[in-house]
Amino acid sequence: MTTRHRALQTMAVAAIATLTALSAPSMATASATRPAAGTPAFQECQGVTVDRTAPVIARASVLIKASAREIWERHTDIDAWNTWIPEITPSQKKTPGPVRPGTVFDWSPQGMKVTSTITNVQKNRCLAWAAPVNGIDGVHLWTFKKVEGGVLATTEESWAGTPVEADIPGNQAALESGLVDWVNRLRTTAETTNDCSARRGE
Repeated sequence: MTTRHRALQTMAVAAIATLTALSAPSMATASATRPAAGTPAFQECQGVTVDRTAPVIARASVLIKASAREIWERHTDIDAWNTWIPEITPSQKKTPGPVRPGTVFDWSPQGMKVTSTITNVQKNRCLAWAAPVNGIDGVHLWTFKKVEGGVLATTEESWAGTPVEADIPGNQAALESGLVDWVNRLRTTAETTNDCSARRGE
């Protein structure tokens, strides 16, 4: 395996987004193909979307039975990512204070150091960051929408660059797998925390 290919594979947990309809909102879903015309619109965070022209774009969503506040706190506590998704750690926020545009954080999907900068934030609703690494120009977006039964957490990511174009099908599949894993782990973590709080009467 070449260094370039290994870098692409290790970014799998950094994720993606497919532009396909959600056939089962209670489960994380992703598709290995780009959407045809007329499929649902891109997710947005204050007008920002993933790179719509990128060769690799994907989406994964999951229904989480917890409050938007609980989910947001788990997701934005970057320094604690190692407690629930160790494959992308060590991770560390380099900018003091709550996450906001300009916040910089380091993280290590399967040992590869990545420095990302948050570009857009709307508390409890959406978050976007840039994730450039090894010639890949990544844009990562998360949205959280209150729905009946909980919160629909959706993440999308686009990848562009020469390394991505070298193996588009392989990167699409690997990234989708990583993104689905991430949203499922977020669900498990948030729902477990929510259940513990409920038992304590919080």
